[in-house]
Amino acid sequence: MRALEAANELLGEIEDLGYEAYIVGGYPRDVLRGVSSSDIDIATNCPIPVLSDKFETYEIGRGKEFGVVLVRYRGYNHEVVQFRTESEYDRNRPKKIEIVKSLEEDVSRRDFTMNAIAMNGKGDFIDYVNGIEDLANKVIRAVGDPDVRFQEDPVRMIRAARFASIDGFKIETYTRRSIRRRFRLINNVTPERVGLELIKVAKKPGPQFAKFILILDDLKVLGQILPEVVTMKYFRHDLEHHPEGPTVFDHTLKCLSIMEDAPAISKMATLLHDVGKCVSWDEEKYGWKMSYPRHERTGAEMAVDILERYKFSSKDVESVYFAVLNHMKFHHMLEMKPSKIARLVNHPCFPILEDVAWADEFSRGETFSHHGDFDNKIKRAYEIKEKWENRIVNSTIKIVDGKRVMKLLNLKPCPEVGRIKKLVEEYIIDNDLEPTEEVIEKLILKHGGK
Repeated sequence: MRALEAANELLGEIEDLGYEAYIVGGYPRDVLRGVSSSDIDIATNCPIPVLSDKFETYEIGRGKEFGVVLVRYRGYNHEVVQFRTESEYDRNRPKKIEIVKSLEEDVSRRDFTMNAIAMNGKGDFIDYVNGIEDLANKVIRAVGDPDVRFQEDPVRMIRAARFASIDGFKIETYTRRSIRRRFRLINNVTPERVGLELIKVAKKPGPQFAKFILILDDLKVLGQILPEVVTMKYFRHDLEHHPEGPTVFDHTLKCLSIMEDAPAISKMATLLHDVGKCVSWDEEKYGWKMSYPRHERTGAEMAVDILERYKFSSKDVESVYFAVLNHMKFHHMLEMKPSKIARLVNHPCFPILEDVAWADEFSRGETFSHHGDFDNKIKRAYEIKEKWENRIVNSTIKIVDGKRVMKLLNLKPCPEVGRIKKLVEEYIIDNDLEPTEEVIEKLILKHGGK
């Protein structure tokens, strides 16, 4: 049984109890757009206790207090919400809700008209707010008074930008004006909810993510949630090296716009890969050219601060830190020592770095990019990986045993043991030696004598 069939059957059972029930939210919108979806939510006037008695239900946090319950039906989970109005969000939940009797009243609380369309069990659409026409015209319009909608839940400002980033969609004039007047309300939203919105749109194709950033900037919201990204608009790039645009911001958006199927965290790393230029700039003599020495180091620390601010997972933070910190090394990959490449390519976050480096290189256009050089860099990296990966785990080389170093040099555990171990391992890789016991012992004695 498909999700829609299960949902329609559930609607029928609720109606048999003497209540109304409808499919609401994103599913009717996606059906009208011709987009596949299995995330089906239901709105009803059936009280939660009645649902709990009749069906297999699970609480969603403190959901029952807010008229929300998860119903497990025919193998599918459906979030079922009582008809209600709500206001003043605190963290992820509204402070105040009021259970209402009709679907029409419930619809009045929803964010945008295209998300306020409902479906009954027969597949008929119910539309009290002209959402079908707005969807057909690709218009993002707040339900009712936009000032009230954004006061109720300011995260809707980011959602407006997310929906408007879909190709051809635009924000209706009064809705846009309301956001631009009330953009500071976004500071009342919990960091977790902002982070969730960022990762949702980062999962979309790169051009859509780039457009999202531009729309957020136009709405004045970007400066509130990612001021470091806005600052990139005011730092110059030499067009000789960056023909894609005169600022760091232009370069960043171009990088995003060519990333189609990269993972969401690769796009977040790309968004932040040059953020360090805003604080590491060096204006050269006569002020005609800007350089950004060691911006990758500063940028990596800034990226960590940003992602931790929005409660990204430690794994995502590590991935972005590694990619931002090392993205400049790709420019020198063909000249780097094999041991340095081995540590880099065997790091678990290397695929994220590869995505960022590719976008950084190819964003400048075919007339600039040395496409063959990039391919050669990747080829060399993976050749080294293939040869040494069994001896390297999470960027730690496992060729020389520290106990062996201590025994040969009569040392106790100390930093000197690690230093010698590292020197020997790098020498073996850089000189493409077979790490036999004889070779290792000879090198330990050689480097231990220095």
